[in-house]
Amino acid sequence: MNSIRRAHGVIAVIFALACSGDDPVQEQEVEQSTRALLIYSVNYPLAYFAQRIAGEDARVVFPAPPNIDPADWTPAPDEIAAFQSADLILLNGPGHAGWVQRASLPGSKLVDTSASFRDRLIERRGEIEHTHGPEGEHVHAGTARTTWFDPLLAIEQSRAIADALVRIRPQYSAGFLERFTALETDLHVLDARFTEAAEAISEAPILFSHPIYQYFERRYHVNGESVHWEPDEIPTAKMWRELDSILSNHPSQLMIWEATPEEETIRRLDSRGVSTVVLAPCSNVPEAGDWIAVMLEGAAQMKEAGSQLLAGE
Repeated sequence: MNSIRRAHGVIAVIFALACSGDDPVQEQEVEQSTRALLIYSVNYPLAYFAQRIAGEDARVVFPAPPNIDPADWTPAPDEIAAFQSADLILLNGPGHAGWVQRASLPGSKLVDTSASFRDRLIERRGEIEHTHGPEGEHVHAGTARTTWFDPLLAIEQSRAIADALVRIRPQYSAGFLERFTALETDLHVLDARFTEAAEAISEAPILFSHPIYQYFERRYHVNGESVHWEPDEIPTAKMWRELDSILSNHPSQLMIWEATPEEETIRRLDSRGVSTVVLAPCSNVPEAGDWIAVMLEGAAQMKEAGSQLLAGE
């Protein structure tokens, strides 16, 4: 009889412990669904969009070192491993971050932010040959990269990020969508500022120092010609001759740069009647401000320069 009572007591204790103890699997699921998301991005504009939308519900990482074009950057093996551990990996689409095609990244985590406008991507023809870095003389071909120079496309990219966030954290969807709407408003404001800048330039021929403004040219119907000059390098004699040849058929008084060029370059352009304006792509983290601030500053500079052109200054 005592043995039966002892057996019942043991069973009762086990049952009580089972009922009072936490389910480790359930705890893990709760923790996974409430912790801050980890998002990796292949460029800074996407990281900016993601942080604006996610707010405090995510940690957004853009690991490329400063002062390089992330489109041409290849991460080290440990950096690729960090991408693999993320909850979401933000891609800009074809033509950007070629290393993605060679790396083993979880397909379920990839967000191709340009998928909705794949039919509107611009193909580069590779007609511009230049010398830059260890590659020597080469041409650019493939798909134009800087989609965000068209703010309407940037809105679509941002919407793709918001949709991905809602999919994996539906309980926070209201906050994601509210912050996306705020970002969308800012991007419409930027579109209006770019429109004003383009209208100030009107149909005047302008030059671009780098073939990265394709989406800007298409969106705002700018009459532009591109060379491939680096702001931190003095153009060679051959490059100046090529520019003079372009100016003979495309008499521009304005050259748009991705960064402020060398003083000697500015001086020699001035001697040809060509002024300089910076409209930075901001594909990497800027030294000051953020992506939207850099874009708005570029739009303001362009509008002022265009107004001066129309005034004959």
